[in-house]
Amino acid sequence: MKVFLSWSGQSSKEVANLLSDWLCCVIQASRPWISTRDLDRGSLWFGEINDQLKDTTVGIICLTQENKTRPWILFEAGALAKGLSTSRVCTLLVDLGVCKLNCVTDL
Repeated sequence: MKVFLSWSGQSSKEVANLLSDWLCCVIQASRPWISTRDLDRGSLWFGEINDQLKDTTVGIICLTQENKTRPWILFEAGALAKGLSTSRVCTLLVDLGVCKLNCVTDL
């Protein structure tokens, strides 16, 4: 099972690298794919990442306060969610606090 690890920014990158090692130990059938390790130097990185995103059905997005609105992390999240009937997209929240939802109901 290939698992695409999405990151953007230094702290998210460090978490994704640790997660890659952890997944290999915990789920031996997993094959984590992370750009810092699996992209060949000098390769056409955009095409390679696009190909990986097309072939992946499980993705983990390492989301931080720093990258939560960055275009690249949002692009990868959207590409991973391309076919939610078969794909699974998870977020790993690193330094984000709990959000409180305020609901207003008109009676």
